[in-house]
Amino acid sequence: MMRSRILSRFEEVYDHALLILIGAWFILEANRYRWTLFVLALILYALVSKSRHLFIPALILSVFLIPAARTDPDMHEGRVITVKNSYVIVQNGTSRMLVYTNSRPVLDSCISYDGVSSALYSSNGFYQFDFAEYCSRQGITRSISPKNITVQKPSHTLRGILMKRIMESGSEHTELLLDVLFQIRTQENFHGIFRDRGFSLAGILLFFNWMLKYVLSDHPRRRVVLSINIALCLFFHFPYLLTQRLIYAVLQFAHLKGRRARAVSFLIGLRLFPWVCSSASFIIPVVYAFVPDPQDQKRWHTLFFGMSMESILFHSVNPVELLIYPFLMPVTGFFWFLALLEAITGIHLITLVSAADHILSFLNWFAIPGSMIGFGLIFFLLFLSHIPSGKQHMRNACILLLSFQLLGLFHPLSEITFINVGQGDSILIRGPFSTSDILIDTGKPTQWRAVETILKAKGIRKLDGMIITHSDNDHSGNQQNVIDTFHPKTVITEHHEPFSCGFLKLFDLNPIQSDDENESSITDYLLLNGMRVLLMADADKNTEEAIVLNYPNLSVDLLKASHHGSDTGSSDRLLNTAKPFLVIISSGAYSIYHHPSPKVITRLSARRIPWLDTKQEGDISIFCFPFFNVLLTAGGKIAIIRL
Repeated sequence: MMRSRILSRFEEVYDHALLILIGAWFILEANRYRWTLFVLALILYALVSKSRHLFIPALILSVFLIPAARTDPDMHEGRVITVKNSYVIVQNGTSRMLVYTNSRPVLDSCISYDGVSSALYSSNGFYQFDFAEYCSRQGITRSISPKNITVQKPSHTLRGILMKRIMESGSEHTELLLDVLFQIRTQENFHGIFRDRGFSLAGILLFFNWMLKYVLSDHPRRRVVLSINIALCLFFHFPYLLTQRLIYAVLQFAHLKGRRARAVSFLIGLRLFPWVCSSASFIIPVVYAFVPDPQDQKRWHTLFFGMSMESILFHSVNPVELLIYPFLMPVTGFFWFLALLEAITGIHLITLVSAADHILSFLNWFAIPGSMIGFGLIFFLLFLSHIPSGKQHMRNACILLLSFQLLGLFHPLSEITFINVGQGDSILIRGPFSTSDILIDTGKPTQWRAVETILKAKGIRKLDGMIITHSDNDHSGNQQNVIDTFHPKTVITEHHEPFSCGFLKLFDLNPIQSDDENESSITDYLLLNGMRVLLMADADKNTEEAIVLNYPNLSVDLLKASHHGSDTGSSDRLLNTAKPFLVIISSGAYSIYHHPSPKVITRLSARRIPWLDTKQEGDISIFCFPFFNVLLTAGGKIAIIRL
């Protein structure tokens, strides 16, 4: 009975969810095959949908034919449409440019700048947010770092005037006000739910709707909320959340109801804001709007899909926060209203927000790190399919998800992952079922987010060990952050004796200890599921010669090339002795050194040794299975490594 109700609910929302999927597909590919995909999308809809009325989907999909914004490489002036901590987005006509600056020009002011633009490169990672792809969907493919920025014309819009007023007020709450009102986060203003969730503009509408329901009947209240929505759209220049809700409200007044109205509003919003198709602000509302919703298990159903979305998108699950967040949404709108009143009147009201954030920071205690995107997901789905149907079906599904998350069962395999930290090193080595988690090097400070993201996505709360091969900034730059966040039991910063951790044992092969940081780098050797691994850090040719002299029979399956593929290492002598079957290089797209060196690549090619570089492939992982290992890269490469 339960499954039949779910199937009937699927049939009810099928056509509308299908439109959303077709629209998302259109967004990803329409720039290249615009008209062809338009026709194919209509044919696909006609074939698999029960509806044969193509006028509505044709009308909706036609908005996807509107040309997107483009980037002009020679653009050196324009209007500021977005302000963030370290960059602004400038628009001139339909062209857009990313301008890196800490000067923080006012929204909607017209500025000019100098410098030469460069292409934005994707930072591939299994769990990393791809900023370049996000910008590309906004029509931004290039960036510039100017030395000078000149304001050609000050802002005269309402939001620009308000932002300027806040910045010139000299108030101690300036940073808080900019964060709450404009999502300009210049420092860690909050430590609880407001840091993770921010101040959703949708919360403003919920706040006013909640207040007005006590004084107005349904129809007048909807008109007032619609008016407020329009006013906020004009003030904020039509951001996605407010625009999508405005479209939905207008469709309701046009007597298009329920899920059909939601489907149309999501699709139009998706075309107007194509960069949101992979964001939480789009995915989570779509999931809640179109997945089956059995009324007798609504609370558990909402919790299950909420935790699933949190695990996939944020690499962490907080069930308590999920349960109370619907009640906090109007509260965020109330706090936004307080921030607006303080910005206008100067009366200190924002302190209530800081106090509330301090109180709600206790919710951090219930956060369980981990992403369900891992090899353990196969077993989770298998167990999930065998949960008996009935009244407790969704409750048991929630318990199963929390168990997998808490025990780290989504990532049960041994592995070695070369984290994409640009020009730097950071390597994660894990034993099966998190029996040992070791991090070797931490990358430079600008790459802390990449390191933190992958460790949390793997469900790591505490590291068993951390090894810093040497003190160069691109290897040790996040050492203190890792200690503060993941509390490693053992921290090694000097040459060490054989280091055992669970099933893993690491041997430092470098006998040299000198004032030269690279020459005396810790070079670790380990055996992982029958695979011999040598990690060379930034060792030079002197180090390699010393290792070969001490270990003349050294044989290696996997070699992490020294010094990011520099010609100072990966010598003929080491390659001839170790004879690796695969070499990993960790280098960065923006490096002035242009690693890896062509000489090193020539040496590898002469010996027919394949190599992979994090610059092209992003994160590179090798997972251990019985009798074989599997190599995966964030760039999409896959290989089977026989033992």
